Formats: sequence, C-alpha cells, structure tokens
Amino acid sequence: MIGGFALVTFALLAWLVGAHMRERRFFDRPDIARHRLFDPALAALGGLLLIAGLVLLWRRAPGAAGTTLAALVAGAIWIGVARGAWSGRRAFRRDLEVARRDNPGLPQRDLLVRAILVRHPQWGDELAAQMALDYPEADDLARVVTRMERGFRGFR
Repeated sequence: MIGGFALVTFALLAWLVGAHMRERRFFDRPDIARHRLFDPALAALGGLLLIAGLVLLWRRAPGAAGTTLAALVAGAIWIGVARGAWSGRRAFRRDLEVARRDNPGLPQRDLLVRAILVRHPQWGDELAAQMALDYPEADDLARVVTRMERGFRGFR
C-alpha cells in the first residue's frame, strides 16, 4: 500500500516539476528541459506513475484507491475552476474595486490601468494604458486580461 501512495506522490511531483519548467522562460530552463520531448515525456511519466500507483492501491486496498482517485479528480476540478475565465474576471473586478476604493477621485481609465498593474507590473505602464484605451469597459478588459494570463495567442 505504501508503494502505491509513493507512486502517486511521485506522479504529482513529476507534474509539479513539469509545470514549473513550463512557466520558466525557454532560455532559463536547464539544458535537458529545453529538448522538445521533455514536456511530453515528463507528462507521460507522471501519467504512468499515477496509473501504476492506483493499480497497486486497488490491488491492496480498493477503498484507499477510490479515495485517492476522488481526491485527485476533486483537485483537478478545483484547478480548472481556479484557472478558469470566470475566476480570472472575478479577481480582476475585485482588484478594480480595491483601486476604486483606494483612489476615489481617479478617472475610470486610470483605475483600469492600476488594476492591470496590480496583477501584472511586468506588463508595464504603456501596455496597460493601451489596453485601457482599447477596452474602456471593465468587463471587456477583464476578459482580455484573463485571456492574456491564460496564454491566449490569437483567434482560431
């Protein structure tokens, strides 16, 4: 039973390392992580470890395997909700309300710029100002910021 939990833990660790490497800029990755097959291989390794761990758990303790699988599914659903468009728009609107409360006399466009820069100071003043000009409505800007955060690369 311990071996099954260990394999599931190693699967989660492999996925965590993969996510960490994907978030880094390409040239900041270690040499091995720059190879084009690194990300798919690490994901496949994590999947195989997870399946092997769940099979071992199922053979020794079906209840523990079911509980582990339910916890993993619940975690995956939670990650999907937390990274989803609805949560991103809600967080942006919350940042806009904080900016409005802290600076009541500022015009709407400046509040939008501040809300963008609170979440993403690396985007810079110029980009934030242009985004506020292009999307003067808070909901439209929240949608665009959320797409940019999720890595939106254009229309299909």
